[in-house]
Amino acid sequence: MSSPGGVEEAIELLYERYAHDIYRYALLNLSDGGVAKDVVQEVFLRAFRSWGSFCRESSEKTWLIGIARNYMIDLTRKKKTEQMVLVCLVQDGWRSDGLGPVEMRMMLQAALAQLRDTYRQVFVLRHVQQHSVEETAQVLGWTQSKVKTTDQRAIAELRQIMGLGVEVTQS
Repeated sequence: MSSPGGVEEAIELLYERYAHDIYRYALLNLSDGGVAKDVVQEVFLRAFRSWGSFCRESSEKTWLIGIARNYMIDLTRKKKTEQMVLVCLVQDGWRSDGLGPVEMRMMLQAALAQLRDTYRQVFVLRHVQQHSVEETAQVLGWTQSKVKTTDQRAIAELRQIMGLGVEVTQS
């Protein structure tokens, strides 16, 4: 699609043509109308940002669906990662009576903010962004042994901050 009137007009035209299709695609995959609306908004924001790199090897609709797909994969991965982090920290019989997922995330965020910087960096790289020990060591310029030790200490400290005890069961 040429955009003689500028990128904004081109994206607006694409929005008019394909927003409903993107919404339906997101809704059928995520089963949540609110999140599907957010996906539509994010897709067109990303399309606007990457307009210059759109190669036109595929149709505009296919390109937009691809953006939606990648974004939904990111959302799903983030949600699963948050759940895995909470499960990791909440094991050993800790009960989250009355706490919903939002409150638990807020509690985790507050606990992470209390960690020393090195612990937080390792924990986020390993358990939130799901980097391997080797990748984390490369990012930080550390040995793999230092990453493992710091990770165990970070988990122990997080458990202590969150009132979960200090027993470390993860290797």
